Amino acid sequence: MSSARISSLEMGRLLAIFAVIIIHAGPLRGEAYSQSINIVSDALNQLSRFAVPFFFLLTGYFVQQKLIQDPIQTFSRYAKPLMTIWLAWSVIYLLLPFRLDVVMSEGYLAERSGYWNYLLEAPLNTLFEGGMVHLWYIPGLLCALGIMALLIKYHQQHLMVPLALGLYVWGLGAGSYQIILEGNAPIFTRNGPFFSLLMVVAGFELRRRSIMLSSNISLAMFIGGLSMCLAEGAFLSQYDIWMATHDFLLGTPIMAIGIFCLLLNNPRWGNQPIVMAWSQRVLGVYVAHFVIMILLFNVFGAYGIDGPTKDILLAPLTILLSFAFVVLLEKLPFTRVLVQMENKGSLSVSKQSAP
Repeated sequence: MSSARISSLEMGRLLAIFAVIIIHAGPLRGEAYSQSINIVSDALNQLSRFAVPFFFLLTGYFVQQKLIQDPIQTFSRYAKPLMTIWLAWSVIYLLLPFRLDVVMSEGYLAERSGYWNYLLEAPLNTLFEGGMVHLWYIPGLLCALGIMALLIKYHQQHLMVPLALGLYVWGLGAGSYQIILEGNAPIFTRNGPFFSLLMVVAGFELRRRSIMLSSNISLAMFIGGLSMCLAEGAFLSQYDIWMATHDFLLGTPIMAIGIFCLLLNNPRWGNQPIVMAWSQRVLGVYVAHFVIMILLFNVFGAYGIDGPTKDILLAPLTILLSFAFVVLLEKLPFTRVLVQMENKGSLSVSKQSAP
């Protein structure tokens, strides 16, 4: 299949970034709602967890041919622009105050020092995450691509799937299932290659083996994977683990592969100019949206906006203002590099291979 943009996957990228923002906005949560509504919030959170795995799958799918042809050079040409974006936004979030009221009352350093000290308590984990929690995606993606590039270079491609499965099991055992399996890991297992490798390898293998699933099977995988995640979350809640804290569970890859294959099997979905135009800005929105969300939290706090009113406003405003913010950054030559994965080398980076 050609590497030309596929409208259904472009639509999937937009759906995924909306889901990421819903995860971070956390609607229908807290004392303003009944327990049953809080359960709905947890279910919505797990439904939205297809998003980042979808981005990983997308990268694996579109990088496959280039990675096979020239693994180290391909990795290098992905790593350079992504590391620039990661480093720049890490610095921005390290410097950006989260609570303007504390800055006004106690000063800038008083507000920032607590966050800096928090990051310094686990420096290795911070290295795999960055200056803000959501930036873990970029090091995670590069860990996966780096491992795959080395395996291909040294003719050990057959180890990809077993290694990816092993790391995923390790990640679960030292992550969501740690209280049962008592696993340990040097970093928080959402970060690094523990979960990213399996999802990138899955996209890679779908492309390499030309695997196409019917829409019925894909939809069944999505619903079945989501049901597994909800069941796992309910089971783990017996150990006082909040369902909304689970980034990856056993059902997560099944859910993500299901929706990816469903979209891949229906390439004309989302074939609209607006989808194709705005999906190109998803990476920028991913890295930048917390700036908007932090500002909105401060405005809402200042005006006492909370509960249902906050939930009605937060996610839609974050989406709209984040896209507007990215468009503004694109217009300025010295900020364009913050939101666009550009590579002027002979091997271009596919626009569909990142969020």
